[in-house]
Amino acid sequence: MQTILSYILTAVLMFNTLFGLLGEKYEVIKNIRYGEAPRALVTFYVPESAFDREENGCVLYIHGGSWQGGEKEDMAPHCKKLAMKGYITATMSYSLCSNDTFGEVTVWTMLDEISQCIAAIKAYSDQNGLNITKLATSGYSAGGHISMLYSYSRADDAAIPLVFTANRVGPSDLTPDAWGAGASYSLTSMLTGTRLTDEMKQNGEALRLAQEISPVTYVNDSIIPSIFCYAGNDPIVTRGNRESMLRVFEKTFGENGNHYRYIFYPLSGHGLLLDPVSEYRYDRAVDDYCKAYFGY
Repeated sequence: MQTILSYILTAVLMFNTLFGLLGEKYEVIKNIRYGEAPRALVTFYVPESAFDREENGCVLYIHGGSWQGGEKEDMAPHCKKLAMKGYITATMSYSLCSNDTFGEVTVWTMLDEISQCIAAIKAYSDQNGLNITKLATSGYSAGGHISMLYSYSRADDAAIPLVFTANRVGPSDLTPDAWGAGASYSLTSMLTGTRLTDEMKQNGEALRLAQEISPVTYVNDSIIPSIFCYAGNDPIVTRGNRESMLRVFEKTFGENGNHYRYIFYPLSGHGLLLDPVSEYRYDRAVDDYCKAYFGY
């Protein structure tokens, strides 16, 4: 039955995609610099109707790549999809972790750059009469991690008020409970620029650092509304991440809380490619949130 429904919905989605080609026209403004770092660039997708509204929202997309790779163009299909529906979108590159930049580029560097990028979006909006007054963040994989971490722990730093966040297979919990000790300590070391010693692992300092860079640590009843999705056969972002995320949201907002939407992709791996029903639900959730929190 699931297979038959998947085939039917795949056909529907293909039709919607073709129909979407008839959607609103938009302009692409490439590679606006938002900071001094080599990768500090943002690209905008601005629909024609944006100039007719008194106020606009914007969705900022953040690419994945294990915090060590990826390009902002990876998020272009998502930017285009929403731009054709009349929403301003943007996609940013950011500084990456590597052996050469260990301790110099950390997750906090990336969060600082998100703040810089949002400030640049506001400046571009002011200069071009777009009046962007609301912003949402959205990310995939590692980009989902820093999108959630920023939205839950640094929303007050944003030059444009954040109104929701929507993320796909983003690591939510970097602790050993979610990843196992080896992967947790490796990721924590890379993202914090800290060489973890045996003593730090034994005295709890390594765990504290892992918690500090985990989005679930910052979930409380005052965070912005959230959409998040995870896959049933993801070999990269472990099952513990979706379980931890769902557990903390259910505890904070209840199992049927209106403050979040959780979409599960039971058949898919990390690429979320095998569950068209779930993909449809995710797209609908994003559409609903845009209408509810941008106001159009």
